[in-house]
Amino acid sequence: MSSRNRTRTALLTALSIVLIVLASGVVSIWFHRDEESDRRARVDQQHPSPTAALPDSFVTGPPR
Repeated sequence: MSSRNRTRTALLTALSIVLIVLASGVVSIWFHRDEESDRRARVDQQHPSPTAALPDSFVTGPPR
């Protein structure tokens, strides 16, 4: 195997490894974002936000 072929093979191998690492990172980020979205949806279902704002004691005054 000539020096040129070895260099080409090494570069292609390195490029393949870099692409595999980047692709697995993208898949991991996508998967975890999807999981976090599902978790937040479950939390929102369990704890719905109030429909009316709580009274502001500074505006309404203290309870009598």
